[in-house]
Amino acid sequence: MRYKALAIGTLVTPALLLSACATSHDTKAPTAAAAPPADPTASEPGLHVGDRAPDATVYTQDGKAVSLKSLYADAPLVVTFYRGGWCPFCNRALDKWQTKLDELHAAGGQLVALTPESPDHAAETIDKHDLGYSVYSDSSMQAAKAYKVLFEVDPDTQAKYKGFGIDLASWNSSGQWTLPAPGTFVIDKHGVIQYAWADWDYKKRADPDEVIAAVRAAR
Repeated sequence: MRYKALAIGTLVTPALLLSACATSHDTKAPTAAAAPPADPTASEPGLHVGDRAPDATVYTQDGKAVSLKSLYADAPLVVTFYRGGWCPFCNRALDKWQTKLDELHAAGGQLVALTPESPDHAAETIDKHDLGYSVYSDSSMQAAKAYKVLFEVDPDTQAKYKGFGIDLASWNSSGQWTLPAPGTFVIDKHGVIQYAWADWDYKKRADPDEVIAAVRAAR
């Protein structure tokens, strides 16, 4: 069951949906729509199991454009969104995934992490944590919008972050005070979402063991 979040930073039950099979194998991925950011007080985050995985263009640390659709063409793909290297909860989640890589690969899956931070900051995060998986900059927030996890940071939270020395307008490629909610999705090679988890609470993350189980089922 999925629950509506009341506010950013409040504790809410995560949206978790798991399915071993998809209802459609149409290989055409929908393109990312130019939708506005979601309202965390009025909507629940994330796409659902059985949805078509939208295509979006993300960027490597050297500025090369990559299509998300190309990454799940041959094997299940885990897509996880994180806010930035400035976020300690994100850093712990990234480190946790590093310890799970061998198990994920043995299950037949690959992992990519998407972040709104600039390619330079994304490269710093990779080096700092010695990550062995791909991290892409969602520079235009195209992927976060398409996966329905993007939201605008409210003025009070902006002021709070600035007090901590965090200026998202300079950290993010977009120059905007927008962030993705924590979200993790498993996409099979047909482009169908087989696992979907998202929550407005920035302290929560999907359980890697559940994600890996979904990858095994999606092969």
